[in-house]
Amino acid sequence: MNNSLFYSPLSKVLLSVMCWYGPHVYLNEFIRENLCGRIMEVGVYNGENAVRMVRAAVKGLPASEVEYHGFDFFSSYSTERIGRKLDETGCKYTLFEGNTMDTVPEAAGKLRAMDIIFIDGGKSFNEAWSDWEGSSRLMHQGTGVFVHNVDFSGVARMVTSIPRDRYDVKLFTPQFEGKVALIRIKSSN
Repeated sequence: MNNSLFYSPLSKVLLSVMCWYGPHVYLNEFIRENLCGRIMEVGVYNGENAVRMVRAAVKGLPASEVEYHGFDFFSSYSTERIGRKLDETGCKYTLFEGNTMDTVPEAAGKLRAMDIIFIDGGKSFNEAWSDWEGSSRLMHQGTGVFVHNVDFSGVARMVTSIPRDRYDVKLFTPQFEGKVALIRIKSSN
């Protein structure tokens, strides 16, 4: 087998770009450990992460009890294409097409609280803050909100702006990914 591509300068660049996206293993661990059945993702892209999260959920719950709610422009991958992937999991799902600054706040008034929310949408402060505000309305005491790409200045500013008197915010850097924030409602002990 010729491994020269793996060691070429181009492959190192491609590997570093691909690694920035990462497999988001921490999401699946959180889902399994907390028996998450209601999953929300802001920034669906190709739907692979959606399918992985749902598959993690159905390890502890029947597929019919798992709900997935995805928000994206769906410009690179259509809702039909993502829907076909989710159909294979057996979960219930809703895909919200459009600008998340519009769709997330609107849906937040209609959806039940989520068990896990993954925010990987726009990188400007205004986009990230809007995604956070809408998502925060869908939290219960056990919800984990994971924010990806905290290395981007707009996302970092959003995470810094979250009121620490109401929320616990922990930053971590998974292998092969940028900085991630985990946000949870502070316990009222």
